[in-house]
Amino acid sequence: MTGLLGGTIADEPFQAMTKELQFEPWYETARFGREASALGLIHHGERDPLGSATWEGDEQAGVVHGALVGREHTDTEAFIKRVLDAPHETLQNVDGSFAVACVDFADERFVLATDKLGTRPCYYSLDNGVAFSSSVAALLTRIDDPQLDEQGISDLLMMSGLWGERTLVESVRALAPASILEYEDSKASIERYWKPDYESAPTDGYIDDLIDIFGDAMADAATTMDGDVGIWLSGGLDSRTLAAELAAHDDAFDSLTAYTYDANPRGGGNPELAGEIADRLDVGFSEVELSPDRFVSILDDAIRRTDGMVSWGTLLPLSATYNLPDANANIMLEGAGQGGLMGHHLRRRHIEQCDSVVDSLYRTEAGVSRERVRSLMANDVEPLDSFRETVARSDESQRKHVILDTHFKNHYGRGEYASTRLAQTKTGVRAPIVHGELIQHAARLPTRYRMGTIPFTGGYVPHGVTKPKLALTRAVGDGMAEVPYERTGVTPKWPYPIHVAGFIATTSLGRLRSATAYGGQRLPDLWYRTH
Repeated sequence: MTGLLGGTIADEPFQAMTKELQFEPWYETARFGREASALGLIHHGERDPLGSATWEGDEQAGVVHGALVGREHTDTEAFIKRVLDAPHETLQNVDGSFAVACVDFADERFVLATDKLGTRPCYYSLDNGVAFSSSVAALLTRIDDPQLDEQGISDLLMMSGLWGERTLVESVRALAPASILEYEDSKASIERYWKPDYESAPTDGYIDDLIDIFGDAMADAATTMDGDVGIWLSGGLDSRTLAAELAAHDDAFDSLTAYTYDANPRGGGNPELAGEIADRLDVGFSEVELSPDRFVSILDDAIRRTDGMVSWGTLLPLSATYNLPDANANIMLEGAGQGGLMGHHLRRRHIEQCDSVVDSLYRTEAGVSRERVRSLMANDVEPLDSFRETVARSDESQRKHVILDTHFKNHYGRGEYASTRLAQTKTGVRAPIVHGELIQHAARLPTRYRMGTIPFTGGYVPHGVTKPKLALTRAVGDGMAEVPYERTGVTPKWPYPIHVAGFIATTSLGRLRSATAYGGQRLPDLWYRTH
């Protein structure tokens, strides 16, 4: 995969690490080193020229894995020097999806940092100095006797991904979002350089401000793109609002093409709705085939590219990346995380009705019960300990703020964007929602705007949509409010209560017909049972 790597290592071990990231023949590698220190970047080269940056001076060097937002950061030399001199002050003003690594060879000092949501992983090990990489597999070349992290296995079983700073290897950790790791004089320190304010904003004017801030974030993201851009499009609201904003700024790149596949749920009409959206936006459109035979043939490779830290069920729709045409886009985008910022994931009941912060996180993130996970583990592992550990690290005091703080530090980087690592190995990617003002506004989302649930269902049946998502869809124009929302069967121009009723009706009807519906059988489950 593409990514950064380095540490207090000589050339031969650096080359061994590099081999673990070399998945495609077109990758380009930059390396800067001295006798006992090295820093490098594997990138897409001319396929995505704005998606990476490097600089080397006499005794300093730095690499950026990703794209920084803002003209003030286009001077890579100046940016790297600022990070080395004043990392906290510099990075808190930087937007975009990135991981950065800098080194001062004279002092054998390294500075590593992640973006505000942790969308680009940076793993590190402090065994025998410091070693870091965008790949856990690369770090295994530096560990004499790697041991499985059983709590990490528990996370994977319960959440289809990992939580906190864990990986599947005990001595390898993930650098948290908005964090800086400094290594000097054989000592490492880690500090958080930015976090949002979690105090709820007034409802008056909140959605209008959200629309403006979202538009600004998308416009900023468009400036980091070049060449041919693609977007995964469905019948949902997140992908269409993102597509509409990109189409409005398509003068920044050469072309925009929408791609789709039949899933989530299969047979639910997504390809047809996506085609209508693409037609209204006047962009190219192509449906990518998903088949069990093709999925089986690439499963092992997909697991290697994600360090085994994404469940096979999650990998299935991601396998569509392998089926893109040879002349596909230089950069691919998806609406990952967008709905979460607008209250679609962390629901009202998770904040107002759970017994504790740990209970809230469990009900928000777990896809498999705690009891089931414990029964599958050979040793005595408590699945909830992962939540307890991250809650203990929060410096917030109010219960709601602790829930939100833990959510923003974990859900996006370890959940929503963990799966994009597969796409990163194939093409350039961007995460337009990594924008400080947008994240800050989302962190103050009034609780009443979060996803509600149907009374007397024990919180099991959600409303299916949130008011901010509907409002944003109406605001982007281009007829996006005229195309039905796949989950509700209703066009976004209709009021919120109509969508709630539509969601209940379409979901219930689908289950009565034994069809795949939201909240019902997933495509991976169907394939597993029939092949």
